[in-house]
Amino acid sequence: MAASHDRESTSGGKELGETVPTRLVVPPEVTAAYSGVQIGWKDSESGIEGVLDVPIGGAAPLLATDLVIRADVFLPSFSMSAEEITSTGIGQENPAARIAVLESGREIFAGWIFKRFPDVHPFQHPRFSLKLEGGVSRKSA
Repeated sequence: MAASHDRESTSGGKELGETVPTRLVVPPEVTAAYSGVQIGWKDSESGIEGVLDVPIGGAAPLLATDLVIRADVFLPSFSMSAEEITSTGIGQENPAARIAVLESGREIFAGWIFKRFPDVHPFQHPRFSLKLEGGVSRKSA
């Protein structure tokens, strides 16, 4: 897994002669605007599909399965430079989320998923497919 996708790494790395950004910056306005992510799912066996809200910093089980989805970052306008990964605003121009999927308590996927580019770092499972639908806006007080 590239360093920019590792939840624990803060060191740099090089792949094919290029610097991999390792600094993640979540602007305060993004944290203030979004409380979670919406993950679309489909069961290939039954054909049933739906949308699951997953809180940032939390987890949500996928129906009555042994799959649990965790979300730790949502960037509504994902941007990556040589120095950092961040969001250029709060509008959902290029939504991305860093998630992990656990099956029976074991992590089977960890990385970024993208609404506009679902084939980049796709979650692969024999029965379920997942896709990012967008962010969950915080409720006004």
